[in-house]
Amino acid sequence: PSSKLLKVHYIYTQNNFTMKKTIQRSLTFLAILLFLTQGFGQKLEKSYDAMLTAAYPADGPGIAVLVAKDGEVTYRKAFGMASLELGVPLSPENVFEIGSVTKQFTAVSILMLMEEGKLSLDDDIKKFLPGYPTHGHTITIHHLLTHTSGIKSYTGMESWMAEWRTDFTEEELIDFFKNQPMDFAPGEEFLYNNSAYFMLGSIIGKASGIPYEEFLNTRIFEPLGMKDSYYGSKTQLIHNRAAGYQKEGDGFRNANYLSMTQPGAAGAIMSTVDDMLLWIEAVRNNTLVKQESIDKAFANHTLNNGEKINYGYGWMPSEINGSPTM
Repeated sequence: PSSKLLKVHYIYTQNNFTMKKTIQRSLTFLAILLFLTQGFGQKLEKSYDAMLTAAYPADGPGIAVLVAKDGEVTYRKAFGMASLELGVPLSPENVFEIGSVTKQFTAVSILMLMEEGKLSLDDDIKKFLPGYPTHGHTITIHHLLTHTSGIKSYTGMESWMAEWRTDFTEEELIDFFKNQPMDFAPGEEFLYNNSAYFMLGSIIGKASGIPYEEFLNTRIFEPLGMKDSYYGSKTQLIHNRAAGYQKEGDGFRNANYLSMTQPGAAGAIMSTVDDMLLWIEAVRNNTLVKQESIDKAFANHTLNNGEKINYGYGWMPSEINGSPTM
């Protein structure tokens, strides 16, 4: 849009686990856009309608969009289909797998436990994961949060591609990658890392005394009233679940199956545009953690040499036309 954006939140997610350096396996997206603008008129609404209708035809995989100003919804629509096989149009009430946006929830969970004195960002991961091979290095929770640990990301391992359908326990998945050689020494480089965030889920469980899934439900979803948000499952009956697709030739096919035991704290959450607005407002209003903690999540952290990495804790600070974005 041509109007100046003071702050924008973009969330694009696939209906399977979002990961780096792997093929995109779904074309059904969830999008939440939070615009703090001066004026939102009919002209802008028509512009959104035209743009989204062109991008998401009525007979193809769709998109749900919500726009809010100061927490008040000003635009809420859906385009395209929720199920191509059943011919069901998409609606704003549909539930999507939000992929790596899960990392925001994981980071805030860590910050909640930090404020409660149950962990420190400088804690060695072996405090919670005793026996984890760190090859003589000190790897901290901060390193996991910022993708600077050097631990091998399991989604980048060739051997992982054959395991998508395998149901893992938390310990089994960590065992799957823990003996891999490190990519670099902690803090020396930035490399997007799903292993690190999966491990953070285990640390949350150890520090809180309850599993990551239960922590999400009892400490975040329920208190915020996020009634249509879930720790992802392929077997649970989830009302209004949107199907996932991937491009094939001139058409589409169902997205490849991925066991939801695998994304964990790196990408397992399912949600709706309405619930995600509740989440964004909770973050903005310091409902779960103090502003100084959120500032850590939104900070542009640095490597050992002082180079900025354009990543905070679960968020990627950036800007559009000079306006800050997350």
